[in-house]
Amino acid sequence: MLKEIVCLALPGAQMLDISGPLDVFAEANAVLGRMVYRTRVMGLDQQVITTSSGVKIVPDLSLRDTLAGSLDSFLVAGSPAATGFNLGAQSLAALAACCRQSQRYGSVCTGALILAATGLMDGYRVTTHWAVSGELARRYPDVRVNADEIYICDGPLRTAAGVTSGLDLALKMVEEDLGREVAMAIAANLVMFFKRPVGQGHFSRKGRASLAGRSSLQDMQRWAIAHINEVTNVKALADHMQLSTRHFTRLFQEALAVTPAQWLEQERVDKARRLLESTRLAPKEIAVACGYSSVDILRRAFLRQLKSTPTEYRRYYTGSD
Repeated sequence: MLKEIVCLALPGAQMLDISGPLDVFAEANAVLGRMVYRTRVMGLDQQVITTSSGVKIVPDLSLRDTLAGSLDSFLVAGSPAATGFNLGAQSLAALAACCRQSQRYGSVCTGALILAATGLMDGYRVTTHWAVSGELARRYPDVRVNADEIYICDGPLRTAAGVTSGLDLALKMVEEDLGREVAMAIAANLVMFFKRPVGQGHFSRKGRASLAGRSSLQDMQRWAIAHINEVTNVKALADHMQLSTRHFTRLFQEALAVTPAQWLEQERVDKARRLLESTRLAPKEIAVACGYSSVDILRRAFLRQLKSTPTEYRRYYTGSD
């Protein structure tokens, strides 16, 4: 039986969020030599959709249309403007109806911000682009956001992280339908990983945008980042603000939603990442520069934060050890 795949693309949608997953399903047809999937693009209406790159897409159907029968999968593509979209009650109801008609439904990239407004993500584990994961969690506290995963399959819900990860998600869906061998053949043909060796944390570049809280807390964060090799513990952060460790920890956690120790480790690893990417410093030198007393402690922090070792990380980005 032909599997119907529909992708909703809003004005300004990112082309790769649409074409990436659909090309994976099309490649499945090519690998098997027969039609397994029929892919279609849906718009808010029948008007031509201008994507973020300026490429125009003529939708096959409209969100206003009544879908005949059930769908296999319904995906919402992301858009650079997704944070500002407001579909309105009627369109949201139509979107929810499309999802309920589908065996699987979900989003690619920032499409999660649009889909979450229907309430159909509540209680589920999801992922989205690292740059909007915090916004998604803030707007929809009942959604369980995991910012590191490339894709997540939870019940009927399928979500992909940033942009190209839509291909990874579609490949996983093909594996669910047609098995590992077909999915591996598609990955080979499209010159992509069958399973990516890294999470989304490898690509995050939040940098100083991670500063948060009142001005005195932000000043402390800037100071700590500038002196990361000298800040040995949370007490040093508290002392800089002339607060008790207990009071400082409470204020910090309220403002940033992480503990000072977690934040400090994230900043140490962030600096180590930049040094691994841009210098030939030995791991021991990098550990010292980031405030770690040994390479082993740096390695354990990398495994916690990025699920890889410093050596693996450098090889991934530079092709050398």
